[in-house]
Amino acid sequence: MKRLEILLCAALLLCGCTDIRRRLLPDILAVDPEYPVQFAAHTSQETGIISAEAETALQMPDALRNASGAEISTGHLTMLAVSGNPCGVLESYFQAQMLAPTCAVLAVPADACGLLRDGSLPDPEQLAAAAETGLLPDRTADTVLADLWGGSGITAVCSADADGLTLALWSESGCCGTLSEDACRGLALLGKRKQSFAFAADGITYRLESDTLQIGITGADTLHIRITGTIRTAPPLTEAAGSRLSEMLTAALRETASMHGADLLFLREHAIRSGISAARNCSQEDWRGLLQSAEYSVAINR
Repeated sequence: MKRLEILLCAALLLCGCTDIRRRLLPDILAVDPEYPVQFAAHTSQETGIISAEAETALQMPDALRNASGAEISTGHLTMLAVSGNPCGVLESYFQAQMLAPTCAVLAVPADACGLLRDGSLPDPEQLAAAAETGLLPDRTADTVLADLWGGSGITAVCSADADGLTLALWSESGCCGTLSEDACRGLALLGKRKQSFAFAADGITYRLESDTLQIGITGADTLHIRITGTIRTAPPLTEAAGSRLSEMLTAALRETASMHGADLLFLREHAIRSGISAARNCSQEDWRGLLQSAEYSVAINR
C-alpha cells in the first residue's frame, strides 16, 4: 500500500498536478451591480474575502473561481447583500438556481463589497435575530420574489444604513420608500417566524404570549382591510398596551398598502378567497391603485 502511495505522489509531481482543485462554499455574497459588476464572497474555508469582477451578475461563479482558483458552489449562501436595487440581481440568481429560497436578502445604499471586506456589513445572524425578536419581518429570497411576481409588484427588503436595520420598499424600477420602526414591527407581528416579541407601553415591558390575528377584506369598488384578533401578553394586556400594538399594525397597513400600494400581507390572496373578482382579474398596477384607495381598521381583543 505504501509503495502505491509513493508511486501516486511521484506521478502527481511529474505531471505538475499537485494542486488538487478545491470547492469553496460561500455563505455571504456581496454584489455591486453597476458595470463592471463587483463581487465579494465570504467563506469559512478562507481567511480573507474573495473579490472579483465581471461584465454581468450571472458571471459571478466564474469570476470568483478565477479569483480563488477553486470551484464555487453558492447553494450554501445564507445572505445576499446588494448595493441599490436588489430586485434584478435576486431574480437572475434565483432563476439560474444559484440561490436557495431561504437565503436572506439585504440592500445597502452603496459599496456592498467594500462593507463586506472591512467587516461592517450586518451578518446573517443579525437579520435572523431581528426576525426572531419581532424587530423586522422575515424577508428571505422566496418571500421577496413572491411580492415581485405576485401581489402588486412591490416588495420589501431588509436594508442597512447609518441608523441600523429597517425595511425598504422596492420595485423593479427603484426604491419606493423606507418603513418606520412601527411599520416594521407591525409586519413582524403579523408574521409567523417571531419567537419572542416585546414592547413597552407606559413604562412597562410586555411580552407576547399568543395571538390569533387575522386579515379580512370586503368591498368592491372600495376595499375595506381589517385586522382583528386576540393578543395575550405577560403581564396581561392593558388598554395602553393594546393601543400601542394597534399603532404598529396600523402603521404597517398605512405605510405599505395605503401609501405605496405594496402588498406584503398576501392581501390579494385574502381578497380572492373572499370572492372579490377585481383582485383576481386586475393587473399589478390596478391592484396597487385599489390598495391605495382602500379603507383599513385594526381591532385587538384582550
